[in-house]
Amino acid sequence: MEPGLVEANFAALSTRIRIGTSGWSYPAWVGPFYPAGTSAAKMLPAYAQTFTTVEAHATYRRLPTAAALAKWRTQVPDEFRFALKAHIGITHRRDTDGLDERVAAFAASVEPLGDRTGPVLFVLPHHQPDLDRLDLLLAAVTGRPLEAVFELAPGWRIDPVYERLAQAGASLAAIDRDGEPVAEPRGPVAYVRLRRSTYAEDDLDAWARRLDGYAQAGRAVYAFLKHDEGGDGPRYARALVGKLP
Repeated sequence: MEPGLVEANFAALSTRIRIGTSGWSYPAWVGPFYPAGTSAAKMLPAYAQTFTTVEAHATYRRLPTAAALAKWRTQVPDEFRFALKAHIGITHRRDTDGLDERVAAFAASVEPLGDRTGPVLFVLPHHQPDLDRLDLLLAAVTGRPLEAVFELAPGWRIDPVYERLAQAGASLAAIDRDGEPVAEPRGPVAYVRLRRSTYAEDDLDAWARRLDGYAQAGRAVYAFLKHDEGGDGPRYARALVGKLP
């Protein structure tokens, strides 16, 4: 297929099934993915020529500045969406005092992205369910302009958690890791994190069918390949886009 047709195909899929990678600013991807000589400052606009979403991890370690997000916004097309990783102070801080204020500060900090904002991923590190913490976090998120998606350990996959997420309109991500079964994503956003070390053609074919099924059911669909030093992430992501019906 000619490059122009590939780009047109990506544009047609952009509002239906969004596929990308976890992060974009990796020097090791110059050559395998980015053209030779691509500087860090040029990586995001180059990335956005191929994909319609990215999982942005910069928001995990620090609250972004308005200037940084305004620059991100100008470097991507209108249909592009940033899936933002919630700040570590929200998800990993042991005490819950001031949780509502921390969520409010995060929500305010990402406002400059405007309609380029996609779902916000809350990765909780706890292996066993903590329903009180989940209740507080859901209460802090509810009513704010954040499309909340949670990544939770397998021990959290119990009915009381599902009920709380459903009541709050939040989603539960699916994680595909080596040697582990994959549970279905839940909620209005079908959010999938593809974390395996390698993906065969049959694996990508199967995921293309699953993602299409989620979209056919009327769900917003986001899928992200993990970062790697060899450039396999964007290669798998491009292949997966090409396999969608």
